[in-house]
Amino acid sequence: MTSDLWADVTALSGDHLDAALAHVRTAAVDAVLLRPEQLDGWKPVERLAVAVLVGPDASTTDLAGAPVDAVVADGVRSLTAARSLAHGRRLGVRCLIDDGTSMDEAADQCGAVDVLLSVFTDETNIPLELLLARAQGTRTAVFKALATGSEASTVAGVLESGPAGVLVDAASLVDLDVAAQVVARQSERVAPLVPLTVTGSRPIGMGYRGCIDTTTLFDDDEGMIIGSTSSGGILVCAEVHYLPYMDLRPFRVNAGAVHSYVFSPTTTSYITDLRAGAPVSGVNASGRFRDTSVGRVKIELRPLRLLEARDEATGSLVNVILQDDWHVRVMGEGGEVRNLTQVKPGEKLLGGIWEPGRHVGIKVSEKILEN
Repeated sequence: MTSDLWADVTALSGDHLDAALAHVRTAAVDAVLLRPEQLDGWKPVERLAVAVLVGPDASTTDLAGAPVDAVVADGVRSLTAARSLAHGRRLGVRCLIDDGTSMDEAADQCGAVDVLLSVFTDETNIPLELLLARAQGTRTAVFKALATGSEASTVAGVLESGPAGVLVDAASLVDLDVAAQVVARQSERVAPLVPLTVTGSRPIGMGYRGCIDTTTLFDDDEGMIIGSTSSGGILVCAEVHYLPYMDLRPFRVNAGAVHSYVFSPTTTSYITDLRAGAPVSGVNASGRFRDTSVGRVKIELRPLRLLEARDEATGSLVNVILQDDWHVRVMGEGGEVRNLTQVKPGEKLLGGIWEPGRHVGIKVSEKILEN
């Protein structure tokens, strides 16, 4: 999955360069790409890697003692010069790809360099797929130069895992920040789940519940954290487990009553606020969250059941109201799938505990009581 974001300042000079470098120092960027002569204006930042872009005439460039982590050739024909300057640093190449010949030339570098910065002239991601396929199992990390920051969301899913990173022209600070937000959302996040002791399970009559249909296919140990309060919720399984009377819906979580929160590591959403295209988070029994999008939310009148549980470590109480049917599953403490109507007090389920207090889904510092 896309993880690294590089800021390209090589085309900038003067005040524009100074402004970009100042922004990069505080932005959610992993590395900055400079020309050798721009190093004089760069003050090292511990969290930021520095890559230097060199041309074929760079053999006289002196990088001895310079805070440079990678040397990147500006085209395949500059590789000899870049290799002579690397001296144990990572070696990369930036390739402009505008036809089949340049595509093949770039692909031939997979396994020969550490970083391949691909710059495509066409909007299609097919050439990127080919590069990623060629780079599999090699030392080469493939990056893609973005035309806009928002393009990162599409690039991240190419061949499921996406490139190792993206390169953004820092001439547009807005594009840089948008790309940083997208990359952060696409990155895998882990928020450890906790065992919750069931304290009650009972039917409560009819009500509206929502099924959240997504644009992903869930694994056997995945679902969503659903709860009635901002204190947390219970891991409700996706519809990926055996049903004797109907086909499986591996894109769906029968998520709960319409008032319920749907949790991600940093935000929550009401089920009724979700629309096609809205971001939601799936989570597995190990607490690994991954982002997907809503395809639709299907709301229907159904019998409902209240399931209540306590976190023994903190004393926090959570509950979830689900469709009262055995085919709705929740996740047991050990990762075993439990039919909702068979869950009894004293059993342990997996869930998430958060500090309470939300305003439009965002954590706020306020005293709040929820029952």
